[in-house]
Amino acid sequence: MKLFSRLLLIPAVFGLMAPMAVEAGGGDHKGHHDHHDSHMKMGDSYPSTMFMGKTTFVLGGVDGVSDSGMGGMGGMGGMGGMGGISSSGDKDGTVFHYDTKLMFMTSFTGQDMLKTAVRIGNFGMMEPFGMMGEARLDTAFSSSDSLELHKAYYQFPVGDDIQVTFGPKLRQDDLLGAWPSAYPGDGVLFVLNQAGANDTYSKKMGAGAGITWSHEKLVASALFVSEDASNSSIGFLTDDGKDHITTQLAWVDEKFTLAAAYTQADNGNTDNSPDVNDYSSFGVSGSYKFGDDYSLSAGMGWKNPDNEDNPDTAMNKVENGNTWSVGFLWNDAFVEGNKFGFGIGSAETHRDDSGYDDPLAWEVFYDFKVNDSVIVTPAVFVIEKDGKEDVNGALVKTTFEF
Repeated sequence: MKLFSRLLLIPAVFGLMAPMAVEAGGGDHKGHHDHHDSHMKMGDSYPSTMFMGKTTFVLGGVDGVSDSGMGGMGGMGGMGGMGGISSSGDKDGTVFHYDTKLMFMTSFTGQDMLKTAVRIGNFGMMEPFGMMGEARLDTAFSSSDSLELHKAYYQFPVGDDIQVTFGPKLRQDDLLGAWPSAYPGDGVLFVLNQAGANDTYSKKMGAGAGITWSHEKLVASALFVSEDASNSSIGFLTDDGKDHITTQLAWVDEKFTLAAAYTQADNGNTDNSPDVNDYSSFGVSGSYKFGDDYSLSAGMGWKNPDNEDNPDTAMNKVENGNTWSVGFLWNDAFVEGNKFGFGIGSAETHRDDSGYDDPLAWEVFYDFKVNDSVIVTPAVFVIEKDGKEDVNGALVKTTFEF
């Protein structure tokens, strides 16, 4: 795209500013978590509440995405405004999105936690970066500029080794005892932030509950998420509801984490028809840290639909498949506080079909730490498509944490 080269120049300016900010502020700079503790640390009396906030700006665009049903946005010749409607329907316009999360953590005893999060964002659901887009970003959230309750759940201990979590609005990974990847969840593409087992770690949202048992380095979890629990015509954990049940066993060490997980998803399918979202899936994922600065994460998942298409042809896509990903992260890359990341993996659940392209997705990003609360991240990525044009993208993400 015409603006990509300009987008990637923006972080260079911040890269020059960062050393000056450190010099102006002195050498005693605390890390991000310490920064939060400085104004959100819970007191000795309870109940006590702490607050965290995060706003993300995303400026970027893609090539290779078209919409035959409606005209897309034309390219921008500069920063002055959006171009006209593209006659080809290509969604190649440069866009500027935002996502804001406000999180409140309340403890009533010092050992429990009630988490409430509200969120607002203007990512279009079907736009390339949106939650159902061709290049879904990990930070994408679609609320049409309306503030929404994003999460509400409660965690409490039972004895020394057990933790219980439940709530009417949460995500699958909120219930897990361990996340088996050191590759950052605040990377770029959503598809590369599912620990390589994309169907096992689907990150579905809904009402749910989970229990985690931990003893020394061994962690075991069992959980469920029900997507239709708030729908009175379907209800909670019913045959017609979309339910996800996951179990995980993990070994967590200072240097490495290794986890195996199993997920059963039914998509509310009651007639045993072939359904790509009615499946069982198994995943093995892990990460290893090389010293203080480097980490390598990898994972793979296998998906088995409860009922496959018959006959099995290239056009029928409900069949066994697999996913994988590898992510490399370099902390303090070139400059202290900055990060370099590279991830590659399957762009979708791969199928064993003759002529299938086995499309991949990859991304490269670099975090410029302007100060303890502001990070500027330029990134480029490619998402291959089976039998279609590749989706190529570039963006600059600016993250404000407070």
